Amino acid sequence: MSFKKRVLPFLLIVGLVFSGVLGISSTKAFAMDSKGSSKVAFHTDANTYSKNATTIVVYGLNPNVTSVELYKKGNNKAVKILSVYDVQNYKVSFSLKGLSAGQYDVCVYSSWASACYAAELKHYLTVQR
Repeated sequence: MSFKKRVLPFLLIVGLVFSGVLGISSTKAFAMDSKGSSKVAFHTDANTYSKNATTIVVYGLNPNVTSVELYKKGNNKAVKILSVYDVQNYKVSFSLKGLSAGQYDVCVYSSWASACYAAELKHYLTVQR
């Protein structure tokens, strides 16, 4: 009986620690959020893309036609541009094929009537090659 009294609390503690580790390691926990207008808020699927990664996935809100653009750090010319026409939530993917290693930024632009909306990542994404 003494053995059961000692093992049960130990198993409960191990279970709680294990479930906490799983919660922290979820993909969403490492997604990068945007700053700027909440009308075009978005996030990516990760902060760092390894050598084996194939795409950067961007999830966001779309009040109207929206432009989702990928920039390399230090360059103000977009590397890739995707247009989103579906109003509501969207999911777009930038292929990593042909991108060099380095840091990248995602910017989203949209407008409605005379209002313009813009958002960008809080921090740069890292692409490893």
